[in-house]
Amino acid sequence: MNLVAILGSARSDGNAAHLLNAVLAERGVRRFDLNTLEIQDYAYLQTAASDDFLEVAEAVADADAVLFVTPVYWYAMSGVLKRFFDRLTDLVTVHKPLGRKLAGRFLWVAACGSDPTLPEGFEVPFRATAVYFGMSFGGVLYVQLPEGKALSKAQKDEATAFGMSIYKGSRNGP
Repeated sequence: MNLVAILGSARSDGNAAHLLNAVLAERGVRRFDLNTLEIQDYAYLQTAASDDFLEVAEAVADADAVLFVTPVYWYAMSGVLKRFFDRLTDLVTVHKPLGRKLAGRFLWVAACGSDPTLPEGFEVPFRATAVYFGMSFGGVLYVQLPEGKALSKAQKDEATAFGMSIYKGSRNGP
């Protein structure tokens, strides 16, 4: 099973990164940290951006599943992840064959934030994107994790179980 993990956080070593590590539980997975890559904003007239977007998109298209990991910022995904999602438009305009390759893949989400529950509607962009590209939406793991706090044992166990469900769900097909 080929999984690609995309970390979309303003901090490469923050709570979302710790959540990602717990979900993956030492599995060798190709990871992309959007904070360390150059992903340009979507532009209507852009025909060939010279950034890292295509490398990440190609890895996702070649994988069985993609896991997006983000902190919750203002009731939504992080800005750096939203920029990446905006660029998915390139896969239905400029790079259509690559966009078509997403069909049949799985899309999963892990998020953390300081609120007790995930904000209403948070998963809509992820679920709708999966549907749009013909992907299967696997689900969302949310962990309440205030700034500066470490994952509890129960949260680590929940993250590990979520990671196992990604592997099981992706192997079984849509």
